[in-house]
Amino acid sequence: MPRRLPPRRRGKEGCPLFAPLRNGGRPLFRRRAGGFTLVELLLVIAIIAILAALLLAGLAEAIGVAWMLRCQTNLRQIGTAYRQYLTDSRGAWPPMLTSRPEDVPQPIFEQIHDATGLAAAPPRPAANWGQPGPHWSIVLWPYLKALEVYTCPSDPKRSLRGEEVVATEKRASAALLGGPPESYGLNVILFRTADDMRRQAGCSWGTRGDSDYSGLASCTTLADQRRQFPALESRILLFCGTSGQTVGSQYNIAFRTSGLVERWEWHPHQASAAFADEAGSGANYLFAGGHVEFRDELPDPWEWGYDLNREPAAALVLRSEEASLLRRVAPAAPP
Repeated sequence: MPRRLPPRRRGKEGCPLFAPLRNGGRPLFRRRAGGFTLVELLLVIAIIAILAALLLAGLAEAIGVAWMLRCQTNLRQIGTAYRQYLTDSRGAWPPMLTSRPEDVPQPIFEQIHDATGLAAAPPRPAANWGQPGPHWSIVLWPYLKALEVYTCPSDPKRSLRGEEVVATEKRASAALLGGPPESYGLNVILFRTADDMRRQAGCSWGTRGDSDYSGLASCTTLADQRRQFPALESRILLFCGTSGQTVGSQYNIAFRTSGLVERWEWHPHQASAAFADEAGSGANYLFAGGHVEFRDELPDPWEWGYDLNREPAAALVLRSEEASLLRRVAPAAPP
C-alpha cells in the first residue's frame, strides 16, 4: 500500500504558509508588468543629457587645445621659413608693397600654380599700390610649399575659398584666385612702412615724419630692425587671428586694436568680437627670436614695436618682484 504524504500546513487564512498574504483573494504585493513609468523615462533621459553635455564640453575643450597646438606648429614652420629666407637673401626683406609689375615674383606664382592649381590674380594698375607680391606668404612659399600652413585650424573661414573669404569691397586686393584664408598676419611695424600705418597702429614714434624708418617700397634689413628696435628678439613678428583676406594679399594687415582686416582671438575659444581681449580667449604669437607663445591677454604695445624704449608692464612687475625678493633674503648690514 503506497505511503500517504502528510497534509500541507496552512496559515490562518487557509493559504500555504509561504504564499504571499492575501487580501480579499488578491495578493498584497503584485508584480508589475514590464516597462518604465513616464517619470522613470524622464529621469533616465535627464541623466543621459547631463552626461552627454559633460562629454561634449570636454571634447570641445580637447579639440580647441589640439587646434591651438597645431596653430603653434604652423607658426614655427613659418618662423623657420622666414629665417631661411633671410639667410638666402643676406638679411634683406622685400618691400611691403610694390607698384611695378616687374617686381612681381612670377616664378613663385608659377610654382604655386603647379602645386595647387591656384592662378595669380591679374596685375592692377600701376597707380594702385599693392601688386600681388612680394607678400610674405608668397616669398616664403618655396620654403613652406603647403597652403594649409597659412590657415589656422580654428579659423571660422578655414573651409572657404576666394570670394567667400574676402569682403566685396576688398576683392580687388587678392593675390591668388580662389585662395584659402590667411589666418596669420605679419607685424608690419617691424618693417619699413609709412607714417599713416604707424598712426593707425597707435605707435608712439614715427607718425609725423620724425623717423627715417619709412618707405613702403624700400627693403628692410635685419641690421635695420636691430638698430630700430631694442631687444628685437622679444618683439612680435607674426600672429594668429587675421580675418578677411586670402593668402598673398598685401592688405592682410591687422594691428593690436585696429587694422585693414579684423584681428580675432580664436584659442581655445573664439572671442565674442574682433579686436576683443577677453578672458578664456587668446592667440598664438611668433616672436622675432623664433619662439612661439600663447597669450591669453593681449601683448603689451612694446612687444608689438609700438613703443621703442619702454619695457612691458609685465617685465617691470617681474623685475620689481625680483628686487623685493633680494631685499628680503639679503643679510642685514652690520651696525
